[in-house]
Amino acid sequence: MFYSSSCDFGVLLPNAFVHYLIAISFAALATGCQIVLLPWLAVGELKLSAEQLGWVQSLSLLPGVVLLLVGGAFADRAQGQRRLPLFYIGLALCHGFMAYLLLRGELVLSWLLIYALMLGVSIAFIQPLRERLLPGLLQGRSRLQHSVVVMSLCLYVAQAVGVAVAGQQGVLGVHWILLGQAACLLVTALIFAVWLKAPAVDAASAPRAGQSVAGIKAGLVLVWRHATLRNLVILVGLNGFIHIGVFVVALPLLTRDAYQQGAVYFASLQLCFVVGNVVATLGLLKRGPTRYPGRAILFSLLYAGMLMLAIAAKPTLTGLFGLVFFWGVVAGVSASLGKSLLQQQAPEAYRGRIVSVYQLSLFGAAPLGALACGYAASFWGPWLLFSVAGGVSVAAFLVHFVDRSLWGVENVDAGAES
Repeated sequence: MFYSSSCDFGVLLPNAFVHYLIAISFAALATGCQIVLLPWLAVGELKLSAEQLGWVQSLSLLPGVVLLLVGGAFADRAQGQRRLPLFYIGLALCHGFMAYLLLRGELVLSWLLIYALMLGVSIAFIQPLRERLLPGLLQGRSRLQHSVVVMSLCLYVAQAVGVAVAGQQGVLGVHWILLGQAACLLVTALIFAVWLKAPAVDAASAPRAGQSVAGIKAGLVLVWRHATLRNLVILVGLNGFIHIGVFVVALPLLTRDAYQQGAVYFASLQLCFVVGNVVATLGLLKRGPTRYPGRAILFSLLYAGMLMLAIAAKPTLTGLFGLVFFWGVVAGVSASLGKSLLQQQAPEAYRGRIVSVYQLSLFGAAPLGALACGYAASFWGPWLLFSVAGGVSVAAFLVHFVDRSLWGVENVDAGAES
């Protein structure tokens, strides 16, 4: 047995957390491949314009605008987490279908847009379900920040492997990589189906059939009235619009148009970014709990802006690697601390919905940012786009620094260990 017979929020033995990490690592490996393959299929295989690339990237993120809140309410339903393997199976089928199209030589823009859209739909349900499981594996909130950072480390290392594999598409073949993604996701589905017991939600707080709209509204109201959650969601939305939008559109365009490089160089840039994520999480683990995570998140916004301004100065091929690596470090710190702060501040009965609001802010703003960046890059070029995005990030830091809403929020892990 991998878990106890108690159903009080699914009190699990510690090795259940290890099974959870293994499962999400296989999924993250597939995500690492996707990070490289989706934009490169657009700019490398189909030779799409900046505007068309913006639409492809936007559609992979757009379902978050519509479905993440529904996914969050679904995650808070009693036994809702038991459906998580089905969504991973659906995501595996998406990759398998794309491999089929490539083998038949039938890849066209319309199919790529549909593929991107289906990826977004699957992730809109997977994210809140996956995050909803985590606290039940930890037997309380103590050391939650540490556990979230460990989870982030596993995700980033697996993504780095996936990015490295996708960079060898010229040797391995894109269709084989897509089939490998599907296989990894099927392994994830199997692990969740066999080893993880969905945490029970208190029947008094779990939404029932027909109460989804009311449940979604309750989650939104709670986030808006909670000062820390409200400002965290606003900040992450800004990150999604500016940083993800620029990263997923301007970086592949820089690779193809400005530096005249191919898939290997683009995959290497993505690998540098993910390695930066890994270094950041290792640093957080070594350092221990961050007492004031809001401050670190705010300074990450400043540093990201400065790095984008540095990229706008047209670095060399080698210099761009270094800047993207440090961008990954900053993003890793911000993402890990943001998730842990969210988990600590979220009331138990509303956690799935609050996670979905957080993800909605991030991935809801991201497709809008991708579209805006696609059109902006076609008019201004990617260099000026990095300048504008960097300047906006620095200005946003100054606004939040003056407001100081997140400045004094203290981490409960740090307080417990002091």
